[in-house]
Amino acid sequence: MWTFTTVRRARHDIGRSTAAITAVLTIALNTAACSGGGTTEPTVPATAPYMSGRITSLVQSGAFAGTIRVESIPSNANAGLKALARIDAVTVVLSVDSKVGEFRSLAVGQWVRLWFDGAIAESFPVQGTAGTVKIDSLGVTPLAASSLRSGTP
Repeated sequence: MWTFTTVRRARHDIGRSTAAITAVLTIALNTAACSGGGTTEPTVPATAPYMSGRITSLVQSGAFAGTIRVESIPSNANAGLKALARIDAVTVVLSVDSKVGEFRSLAVGQWVRLWFDGAIAESFPVQGTAGTVKIDSLGVTPLAASSLRSGTP
């Protein structure tokens, strides 16, 4: 069973042990970019997302960081996938038109696709650090938002 402490420690250890590899890759990528290779904008990952769902809560914990709760079936507390995803400076947030955004681009009511980066605590809801969040809708109208709380479509 993963706990927050275990997950944080594992993520920290992985980060520390891969620091040298990251440095070498960064140098190689920077060299390629400077030699006319150019840079690329972040895109949606080629792999399937962990889940798709509506952002039902959002807590900002810094200028560009925070936590979002994503629910695949927001009208039912016990059904569907639910996740708490930490958004940090490394998380890629992509807007509806696939432009790079940030934590402040996210809002309650948006439909998003979520990819995790690293370990996931297998609790309910699952918890982890988001690698990529792709916004698929701009949100819901106030009328629709109130129907989410009441459980009606």
